[in-house]
Amino acid sequence: MNTINVVMNGNTVTYTETEVVNFIADNVRMNETITKDMEGWNKVHATKRKVRDFFSEGKWDGETFIATRNEINDLLESIECDKLRRDYKATVRITAYVTGFTAEDDDEAAECIADEIDVSISGGTISVDKIDVDDVEEDE
Repeated sequence: MNTINVVMNGNTVTYTETEVVNFIADNVRMNETITKDMEGWNKVHATKRKVRDFFSEGKWDGETFIATRNEINDLLESIECDKLRRDYKATVRITAYVTGFTAEDDDEAAECIADEIDVSISGGTISVDKIDVDDVEEDE
């Protein structure tokens, strides 16, 4: 086993090769941690500076800050935040084909199919105003 002697202030300390390798590995890990911490601190500091600059350089009307949605979204994007979102609405037309539905006649089939259709959406609210069942015929 190899050893390394280190003399400090007249005192000799002997380390084994394994102790030196472990010491170096620990220091590498510690340096990586310090580097990540510094990167995080730099990112936080840069974010604070961007936000301060945004409000310092922006338009004020007395105590009220004036900014467009696009200006705010540009700031949010520059600090890696989600942009402001808007609510949307839409009129949707759905075409569906139903087969294998059992009923006594065309009228009952149309009525029951309309009653059984369920439309849902995640992330919003949906209301079905009207369901028309057309072209009802026997399934061969």
